[in-house]
Amino acid sequence: MSKIFNKKGLFIAGTDTGVGKTILAAGLVRLARNRGLRAVAVKPVETGCAVREGMLYPEDGSFLREASERDLSLDECVPFRFSLPASPARAAAAMGSGLYISDLKEHILAITENADLTVVEAAGGIMVPIQENLMMLDLIQLLGFPIVIAARSNLGTINHTLLTHSALRQRDLETVGIVLSCCSPNRGPEEQFTPTDIARLIQGIPVLVLPYMYPEIKADSQRIAEIMAAAWPEEIPNRWLGCGD
Repeated sequence: MSKIFNKKGLFIAGTDTGVGKTILAAGLVRLARNRGLRAVAVKPVETGCAVREGMLYPEDGSFLREASERDLSLDECVPFRFSLPASPARAAAAMGSGLYISDLKEHILAITENADLTVVEAAGGIMVPIQENLMMLDLIQLLGFPIVIAARSNLGTINHTLLTHSALRQRDLETVGIVLSCCSPNRGPEEQFTPTDIARLIQGIPVLVLPYMYPEIKADSQRIAEIMAAAWPEEIPNRWLGCGD
């Protein structure tokens, strides 16, 4: 039986938290918009939100909204927000509320109806719980979007990346690329070999590197997009974004 994927979406799945998912999602959205697409980004659930002006303020979601040139409201970008920096299921329980994976799916699919491309950023890694025994992986499967795996470039990432890809493959999900984000300007001696090692172990999937960016660059989605365009072969992100053949 052939696989069917929803090409109006792209899911940014992480090997862990803090691996560059937001930067990647924001840069890809801006890259798509620079190519004439109405692209938007959503992070359906964000935890660890601080209170600002009487509301839970999603730092990541706000940045994604700016990258989308405010085509969506903040509530559309991040419909579910919690204060505890924990898994979505635990953060929701700590606030005495429930979180339902069906609600996340319905919200995301509603956004796709009015956009050429919807980039979805996960919260944490793919095995974090959302609702009881339902994980981020289950949401990815329900949506049916192609997946880009975001990972760190430093020591340990081969293990985390291969485990993430293996879990996705077991669900017959399509990984279209892997992006390794450099976390420090001082790269470890092993990092020069990591992309080719991963590409050799996971054949047929492009492995790209996102160079280290100083804070002032990471705060500007247009500059992130420009770095992506300069550092990567044009045909690969174009394929992800639906701009290529």
